[in-house]
Amino acid sequence: MKLVDHVISESVIEKPIRGQLDDRIALSPVPGSPIDGLPVYDGGEFYEGGPSSCDAMPGGDCGCGLGGCDGGCDSLGCDSLGCGSCGGAGCSTCGELVSPNAWRPCLTLCVPQDGWVSFEYLMWWQDGMSLPPLVTTSVGTAIPATESGVLGQGHTRTLFGGNDVLTDSIDGGRLRFGVWLDKCHTWGLGAEYFELGEESEGYSRTSNGSPLLSRPFFNTETGVEDAELVAFPGILSGNVTARATSKLTGAGVHLRHLQCCYEGCGRGLFCGCDEKYCSRTETMYGYRFLELEESVTVTEALVSSDTSNPGSFDILDRFETRNQFNGFDIGWMYKRTRGFWTFDALLRMGIGNTRQTVRIDGSTTINTTTQTPQVQTFEGGLLTQPTNIAVYEQDQFTVVPEFGLTAGYQLTDHLRATLGYTFIYWSNVVRPGDQISRDVNPNWLPPRDATVEGARRPGFEFDTTDYWVQGISFGGEYRW
Repeated sequence: MKLVDHVISESVIEKPIRGQLDDRIALSPVPGSPIDGLPVYDGGEFYEGGPSSCDAMPGGDCGCGLGGCDGGCDSLGCDSLGCGSCGGAGCSTCGELVSPNAWRPCLTLCVPQDGWVSFEYLMWWQDGMSLPPLVTTSVGTAIPATESGVLGQGHTRTLFGGNDVLTDSIDGGRLRFGVWLDKCHTWGLGAEYFELGEESEGYSRTSNGSPLLSRPFFNTETGVEDAELVAFPGILSGNVTARATSKLTGAGVHLRHLQCCYEGCGRGLFCGCDEKYCSRTETMYGYRFLELEESVTVTEALVSSDTSNPGSFDILDRFETRNQFNGFDIGWMYKRTRGFWTFDALLRMGIGNTRQTVRIDGSTTINTTTQTPQVQTFEGGLLTQPTNIAVYEQDQFTVVPEFGLTAGYQLTDHLRATLGYTFIYWSNVVRPGDQISRDVNPNWLPPRDATVEGARRPGFEFDTTDYWVQGISFGGEYRW
């Protein structure tokens, strides 16, 4: 038997593809959708098996028999990173866009090869601020001035305070961004910043004596409830304004590290047949900062209705608190991709120190024609006196756990729409309503004598509580 030599023409053997794609390689009919066995060309980068692994951007019907999960970043050498399997190959990117080049610093202006940026609109609610009764009135006839607005009287009604305030929704925004430090997306560096707009709630009323207006307090000299008159027929007319404000901001930087990745096949919650899915589990380590600034302010502008004793009074009480948390942050992140849908879960814990600051200030300005000088300004209002006016600071050990859920829908290879929920708890904070003492020694009220007798009231003592904020968010994430 004669051996026949077979000569294979060079014309039927394609040369290795180098550089840019040309007309010898068929491009994907849909941008971002790979043809089985062929690479996809996308803006100068080659993505083996398409830009998304494990059919994160599928086309066609559902079912696991339509294709394998062997694409993704296999060609990048990332299989060993997986702790699960799908066709014998691991999955480390789970729908992420993957560049074949690792991130590297550059001497000129450049953009890292792989990264992400997202912005969300926040609609959150916070733990309400507790306030003591600050403004009262009395309903009825023939009410004596000594009982007007006094707590405990059957005719007294509270106009502001005596309950929680600042419980309405707060608008805000959150920005997150970061870069991947390696081609397999096992290490990443990220940062975030969020801010809630200042929320305020208050009450303001001007009266010439009807309705009655008062500011209640506990008289330490008599040992019973009492009240300062704001508006009463024949005695005073005036305005009282009380307002509470709150503002929350936060920031942080963290290092992300891939711990586990998995590709599999299963039935979805709303799908009647099996589909391929993939998941990533990551840990995060970093630094976290939170700041909560709040205040309670009460002002009075009073004019004497007694012609034999003319004059006016401007009274101010102000309580401010600031909580600044600095601490170490550790967390767990989970991402699951099925078709165009993604699901993210986040658990994190901040451990560190909260610097608590309480600032109390007040003043009384008296303008009268019967004294010299006619205008006098004294330290202290009603609930603020030299006995508690000061700036107080202390440090407290604090934990800040956070829980988050996010559902996303992949609009394009790069853009994802998101809808999420966040809950944050903050232990050991000070809030201004808790720092208000209603105990008042009337002898301290301006104009006061040179020697004041009786208890030094109102006083001050740190009153620490906890705080939480929660709510929904929606926005978008861009990946490159």
